Amino acid sequence: MKSYVWLTFAFMGWGYYEMSGGADFVPVERVTAEVEAEAPEIVARADTTTLLSVSSSNIIAQPTTTDVEVENAVADALALDAVEVVEAVAPVVEPVLDIRRVGGSRVNMRMGPGTDFDVITTLNSGTELEILSVNADGWANVSTVDRGIEGWMAERLLSDPSN
Repeated sequence: MKSYVWLTFAFMGWGYYEMSGGADFVPVERVTAEVEAEAPEIVARADTTTLLSVSSSNIIAQPTTTDVEVENAVADALALDAVEVVEAVAPVVEPVLDIRRVGGSRVNMRMGPGTDFDVITTLNSGTELEILSVNADGWANVSTVDRGIEGWMAERLLSDPSN
């Protein structure tokens, strides 16, 4: 059997040699184009490695005083010969966040809205989460308050908004 394998190997080697041109084989020279290298683009980076994310999906806008209203109030006060002029300052709008707690004992936070997505982490009962959005299928896009991990969780596993 061993001699049969060696004989087959030798025959196949001879066949390959002959099919590729044998002793008359001349390799084809390929023409290559020279490309002038360009200088790389310089990219500036921030001084900090902290990632910041701001979600405006659950911020409730508060009414603000416009500059025209402030100017009208100052003009009215001056027209009445008011002695004291008070500088009007626009109120600071504080965002109202939707903070809820995990209702189940151990709940998976996933990479997307559904059980087909990979689990990012498992959260214990009572963990505070900021609700970024809720889709029509009942999945909430959430972010942990303490660690800032963002993911998806079934809304039915969260406490009510009033709690």
